[in-house]
Amino acid sequence: MYMYFGADASDIRTQSHSGATVADTRFVQRLVVSTLRLMLMWKRSATRASRAIPIAGAGIVLGSYDLAVISVALAPIRTQWHLSSGVVASLGTVTLLGMLIGSLTAGFLADRIGRRAIILWDVLLFMASAVMAAFSPDFALLAVARLATGVAVGIDFAVVFPFVTDAATSNNNGSSNKGRSMAWILFGANFGTLAAYGVGGMVLADVGALGWRVLLGSSVLLALPLLLFRSRLIEAPSWSELTPLTLRQLRRRATVALKHERLGAQALATLLYQLTDQGVGLVLPLLLVTILETSASSGALDAVLVKVVTIPASLVAVLLIDRVSRRRLQVTGFLGRAVPLCLLGFALLYNIHLSPLIIGLLLAAGYFFGAAGPDKTTVISPSEYAAPEIRATSQGLSQAAGRLGGILGVTGYAILVTLAGPGAGILLFGVACLLGAVISLAALPRLNPIITVSGDESADS
Repeated sequence: MYMYFGADASDIRTQSHSGATVADTRFVQRLVVSTLRLMLMWKRSATRASRAIPIAGAGIVLGSYDLAVISVALAPIRTQWHLSSGVVASLGTVTLLGMLIGSLTAGFLADRIGRRAIILWDVLLFMASAVMAAFSPDFALLAVARLATGVAVGIDFAVVFPFVTDAATSNNNGSSNKGRSMAWILFGANFGTLAAYGVGGMVLADVGALGWRVLLGSSVLLALPLLLFRSRLIEAPSWSELTPLTLRQLRRRATVALKHERLGAQALATLLYQLTDQGVGLVLPLLLVTILETSASSGALDAVLVKVVTIPASLVAVLLIDRVSRRRLQVTGFLGRAVPLCLLGFALLYNIHLSPLIIGLLLAAGYFFGAAGPDKTTVISPSEYAAPEIRATSQGLSQAAGRLGGILGVTGYAILVTLAGPGAGILLFGVACLLGAVISLAALPRLNPIITVSGDESADS
């Protein structure tokens, strides 16, 4: 890989172009091999529950790719249409707004009419919005396309995990591996983000200013095999055996869960985590371009180097998710992300010189602890402990809170950067993580799963 913090795109091209070509080829080969392995899991899996895992994981990969690819495209879009930083950053906010809408509506609908139909239509929406974005003649239509993309991503995150939990329950897997199965799904999200940053940097370097259209339209290629696989799914028997609640009953049950059960506290923790994660994720390449004064392609490639630590971090989460309490993982992850972000924010705010390497290490440390803890627990827990009849509704509400946090993060960052520079924006993310740790420690005394075993809910041990 040819990534240098602070290097310009022209420097990269002149430094060992043949070596760069080899690195690009190897990157694409690894991406293809990983995708093929994921597809083979479909054929080799022995049960419907295990088949649901790679299919769901593929959807999360696609959603993560769609979210990250817009951050790579922001700089060239700003240049081509002569937009201000605030206006172009609103594309990230619009995407998150769509995710909020998708999460809220899909959760209720999935508990009312079932999961399968929704995650099928969801893929079609992915494809349509990608085509619209790639051929957008102006900023307004591009914003509409990104809103639709956000709705599709929000639907997927709200429905996929209840679907997998239902499938695992129907297969009588017990409680021992459900958390790990869903952690594996979230593991796939890292590859979606890395692919967006890596492919984005290479496309912008080779294609130029119009490369952002290629990037936004590339989601169609990822969505086609996903549509094929999901068309072969069936509804989980554990949901089919339930008597669906009316929308009014769902609202009442969800209100009770928010007020008197763990859902409210966990939704707030999800909001705070996504404030930092979506906030940093959507602005990371642009942030590196600003801090290091590099080109858009170099910023995207540097972001890969920062983000790649989420791979080993996610593996740590997979290993620990069913061995360590959810609360411990969540609190440790929040604190581990808060410290480096606060240090980096203070250093930039008070003009303390840091080398590009130190900046990269601090950002990487924040990503590592987040990916090893709250990145998994805040997503997994609502599906685990919610009653089967409101499982998707609970997941959707928690995810909607996270998208609201993402909107606050992106908007807050944009405002603070305008007023006081990028240091103030990063400090916002660090403080949010500190609050997330406090809430997780105080309001979630035991964050262990309430798992269904043969259709019955059991209390915490």
